[in-house]
Amino acid sequence: MKELLQLEKDFQRGRWLLVAAFGFSLIVALTAVGLAFKYSNEFSKRIYLVNRGEAIQVTCGSVTDNRPAELRHHVGRFHELFFTVSPDPKSIDDNIRRALFLCDESAKRLYNNLAEQNFYRDMVQGNVTQRVQVDSVVTDLRHYPYRAVTYARLVQERATATVYRSLVTETTLVDVNRSDNSPNGLLMRDFHILSSRITQEYSK
Repeated sequence: MKELLQLEKDFQRGRWLLVAAFGFSLIVALTAVGLAFKYSNEFSKRIYLVNRGEAIQVTCGSVTDNRPAELRHHVGRFHELFFTVSPDPKSIDDNIRRALFLCDESAKRLYNNLAEQNFYRDMVQGNVTQRVQVDSVVTDLRHYPYRAVTYARLVQERATATVYRSLVTETTLVDVNRSDNSPNGLLMRDFHILSSRITQEYSK
């Protein structure tokens, strides 16, 4: 009887060892498969370029990896095109045309308002130049559409004086297809000026 009980205990112990060995083998196999997929995915992102017989490794990434920098560049470029004014109607029209590819009709409305107030005509007739210095573009990517607030300075140079203006604007941005006119794949919406005031003025 004791031999039968001992045999039963040995059988149960062997069965548990077999189950444990199978479970351990399964864990090892799943881990190996997971690591293989991970390394395979990472390896598939690597591209090798050959330059004069020398292989150069580059890495692919998601289009969203550099999104904050692209947002800042897009908004900064729009401000450069829209607010840079020279006493040349053709240059003004060319800059505005390129700027309007980066923003919706809100920029067109602002341009029309400035034109109705004879802003551009006075700049041309007065031989005035205006350039923009973008200090910072604060973006918020936590919510979509993205929000951006721009802090910049306008410098207006006349024959008799130089005027400095503090400029603060706000806009939201949405993703669009990349193109020559919008290489960052973004479009600004609801662009408006929060503040524009003279901070300094120097007579010549």
